[in-house]
Amino acid sequence: MNYKRVTVSLPTYVYEDLVALLPRGGISSFVAEATEDKVLERKINKKDPVEEFLALRNGLPKLTDKQIFAAIRKGRM
Repeated sequence: MNYKRVTVSLPTYVYEDLVALLPRGGISSFVAEATEDKVLERKINKKDPVEEFLALRNGLPKLTDKQIFAAIRKGRM
């Protein structure tokens, strides 16, 4: 398998947890596996951005235009 070297920045607490939990030299393979899992998850769940945005509305109550404008004037919904 071919590999590419990359440099990433992690929060200190994440790095310290990795060092404490993994054997010496195990960070690269752990990060590669976790990244591969996340990339695969995103490939499988790939959605149209517009559909994702419209899906956010499904859980909201139906409001009239008058209610929406009143909420906007108050500065909150």
